[in-house]
Amino acid sequence: MSKIKQLEMSKMKQLDEIAQGFADHMKEIIEDSVHWAMSEVLLGGEDYYNAKQYVINTALNKLLQEK
Repeated sequence: MSKIKQLEMSKMKQLDEIAQGFADHMKEIIEDSVHWAMSEVLLGGEDYYNAKQYVINTALNKLLQEK
């Protein structure tokens, strides 16, 4: 494998690690924000969890669809 290819792979690995850290951080922020936004929703247990997941997934899909 050429040195250039090794360097590119090393940089990609570094960028992937940064992206993973960012994703972990954003997941925590999103979950906390949705929990706050749903504070007046009267659901409990599995119903609450499912509603929270729905809100998160719908919001992320809307972000991905924006141009």
